[in-house]
Amino acid sequence: MKGRLQAVAVAGLGIGSLMFAWVGASAAALVTLRKGMTEGAFVVFWALLPAIAVALYGQDVGPLCMLLTTAAAAEVLRSSRSWPLALASAVLGGMLSAFALYHGAQEYLAGILATVQPMLDQLQAQSSNALPQILTGDIAAVIGGSTVLWSALALMLARWWQALLYNPGGFREEMWSLRLPAVLTVVLVAVMLLVSQLGEVYRFWGVMCLLPLIAAGLSLVHGVVGRLALGRVWLVVFYIALLLLGPLWAVLILAAIVDSWIDIRRRLPTAQ
Repeated sequence: MKGRLQAVAVAGLGIGSLMFAWVGASAAALVTLRKGMTEGAFVVFWALLPAIAVALYGQDVGPLCMLLTTAAAAEVLRSSRSWPLALASAVLGGMLSAFALYHGAQEYLAGILATVQPMLDQLQAQSSNALPQILTGDIAAVIGGSTVLWSALALMLARWWQALLYNPGGFREEMWSLRLPAVLTVVLVAVMLLVSQLGEVYRFWGVMCLLPLIAAGLSLVHGVVGRLALGRVWLVVFYIALLLLGPLWAVLILAAIVDSWIDIRRRLPTAQ
């Protein structure tokens, strides 16, 4: 992107296209990362117009929530140069999005629930076990979780673009070294447990806190493979196993928690 107009065009068209909304959010984040909050806010402002239009006329608040959360996370990353804080801000953005929707847009959530209810009834008829009843709070949690996930991915794409343009190889180094501070890990786990105890409405909201832990776990795997020079085949095997073996996700999260305390990568030898 050579200037403001190009950045606004990419961000606006991406947000308005729905399918590529995360690319539009990445464009706005890239400007924030490179030029600062003032220039980033200019792009975000114009990208808000199609995002609001999609929310009002397309009945989809996802692009709006993602754009605002990605922009905030980009500013946190730019000012702090800390991926853990940026990911934590994405979690906060997802939580705030879910809270705002649940307490201010019940009709919107009820409409989504009514749309998916026939599919849920069909699943219930095919299942031999009783499935839990889906509530509007669960729909809010899904939107909040989606906001966290896509905002983090959009920010990573923006950082990758920035590295390609100005710091080749920098993004890989950042991702390989991503590790959560022990204090942040404690806060995430505590919030996850606390939210789950607030009532049935909030039963799935704590899942949003898992994304930084998953990101740190994946970074740990990549960092270990890279430090030991094991080769990409190990990563391919790992991701296939991650798709096929559900319990491996729990192991990944546990590894990230342990790593936040003992820094596993620092204790490993460097391949010669």
